[in-house]
Amino acid sequence: MNVKGLFTCILLSGMLISCSQQRAGTAKDPWYKPPPSESPLYWTWPELDRTRIHEVTESKEPDAERLLQDASIVELTDQEAVELIGKALPDAPGTKPYLNRGLYLNRGTGRFSVYILEDQLVVHQGSLGSSAVPMKRQALVLQLEQSPAEVFVTCSMAK
Repeated sequence: MNVKGLFTCILLSGMLISCSQQRAGTAKDPWYKPPPSESPLYWTWPELDRTRIHEVTESKEPDAERLLQDASIVELTDQEAVELIGKALPDAPGTKPYLNRGLYLNRGTGRFSVYILEDQLVVHQGSLGSSAVPMKRQALVLQLEQSPAEVFVTCSMAK
């Protein structure tokens, strides 16, 4: 069994605590938007290369949140993206930078993953922890081929 398959088994075994359950997150953030329950399991979708996922710097987070106030995703210029992440974007031909919503529970014990299926995108942050914590916002700059029609934002915590 490969690592992804093992991770899927762990997820399905009930060891994972979803943000939607009060045990993991003390309250749902308005940015939280899981895919519909009838959707295919998002972690089986193609995953965006991690080199194309960039966290907005802490000092620029308020600016990013203002831009994301009414939309889950916003197209950026290359210069706007550089200003938000504090460094040059890596070369990714055929892509454009997009500012996207993200949520996390425990920053230091997790990472962001982005899954894309056709015109749908899921931003997920999985972390480790043993007690309920509040969801926290983290805007991301993603280098994508096209803007998705639907964006979902989730997080989870494994014990």
